[in-house]
Amino acid sequence: MKVSPAPTDPSDPMHADCPGREVFKLITGRWSLLILWSLKSGPVRFHRIRDTVEGISERVLSSSLKDLCRHGLISRHVDPSVPPKVSYSLTQSGEGLLDITDQLTGWIARELDNIDAAKRRYDRAQ
Repeated sequence: MKVSPAPTDPSDPMHADCPGREVFKLITGRWSLLILWSLKSGPVRFHRIRDTVEGISERVLSSSLKDLCRHGLISRHVDPSVPPKVSYSLTQSGEGLLDITDQLTGWIARELDNIDAAKRRYDRAQ
């Protein structure tokens, strides 16, 4: 008698069918957290975000903003002026994510010397 495997838990990110993987991929991408961080003080316009997040291209920023809006982490507001003024701000979900990010950046700040020392040891051994 063949025993079928137990069904996978869809909330476990280690499984390929986990719906949270898409969100995990978004927030661990190269630019997402930096963009969210740039909105920490309130609504910001596109070019201000681009200037704040050094190294990001306009194309990548535009795509990232769309993804963050789609996932409900930021909102896009269009001021009906000529030309229209578009600004972005954190949603409640985005603010919650930044609370977690503050913990991560605090950990990085505390561990940076240890991490740099580990990199130097590793590089010397190679």
